[in-house]
Amino acid sequence: MEKIWRHRSEPIANGSSSYERDLETTTLQECEDLINRPQGVEFDYVAEGRANVVFSVREVDGLTTRKGRFEGTLLRVAKATLGVTPCDYKTLQDFHENQVMSRVGRQHLVPQVLIQISARVAGVLHKRRGRCDESEIRAGYAMLMQDMRALPGYLVLEFKPKWLAQSPIASLDAKRCRTCAREAFRNYQRRANEEPVPVPICPLGLVHENPAVVMNTIRRLAPKWTERDRKRLAHAFKSSGILKKLRELQTEGDHDQALLQNPSDPSFGLAMTLRDCSCYVRMPIDVDQAVEIKLADVDKKNWEEKQMYWRETHWNLVDNGWYTCEEQVDTPIVTRCVLSQTSSPAPPPPAEQ
Repeated sequence: MEKIWRHRSEPIANGSSSYERDLETTTLQECEDLINRPQGVEFDYVAEGRANVVFSVREVDGLTTRKGRFEGTLLRVAKATLGVTPCDYKTLQDFHENQVMSRVGRQHLVPQVLIQISARVAGVLHKRRGRCDESEIRAGYAMLMQDMRALPGYLVLEFKPKWLAQSPIASLDAKRCRTCAREAFRNYQRRANEEPVPVPICPLGLVHENPAVVMNTIRRLAPKWTERDRKRLAHAFKSSGILKKLRELQTEGDHDQALLQNPSDPSFGLAMTLRDCSCYVRMPIDVDQAVEIKLADVDKKNWEEKQMYWRETHWNLVDNGWYTCEEQVDTPIVTRCVLSQTSSPAPPPPAEQ
């Protein structure tokens, strides 16, 4: 699968002319056949969200197991959950290939391919979750996707870029961006539940024209990294153009009153997808190797189901002062939104010895 992932990580126009498509078809069929023969593989639970579960896969060879064909690969499956109506995987893959890939660029996306799993395998995977809730894994389409987790010799980072530009229907006198306003409200809820209240990282800082603001944002995003590696990351963000491309697509699809007037518009749906995607960074320790930056979770949203929630969220942030820092709470919620910065950014830390 690693050869497939390398090919699918190249720009479409620059794909290798020597790439063997027949070999890809054969490899994918072999992987699907192996997965549907549970005695030939072992599954390890990795993580799950509201609508999906992720596993790693190892081939079984006698008394030993190895990654084999599944080196650098994860299995993603849908789960049926009460009250959640996700799009089916065939629809998600069509959206990925026909909407996201052509707009974002294949080289910027974590590659994924469709396979199918049997009811027997779905049952095995459900047991491997070890959960006793009302959700379940069902037979049907599943996905193999590139594994972007840590590898020896690499630094890794995962984060959600969120809203890289202000909402076009935010309060006119806003002192918080859409992400910081939403996180301020969520922190109010966390504090009421006696949960930790983290100060949100403002995504506007990642695409700011002032390099000092970008670096201050990256320091908060990667607090354990060295200053040299943070500068490498800033350079990688700038040279790849991926975050500014995301911002451009977010604003193109939501340029005015789309949420209130036409939330079913496909361009608005793409904008909302790209406001909820994940960004994966793998930085080689070897400074001569390229930094890898890719987006995942670029799934089509169930717009009909989501639009009421999006509208309610918007009016809560506007009507209750979360955009303007005028929320009616006993103790103010601390945010460090770029919109409200009135002084120069803090100076960089001393150079490392």
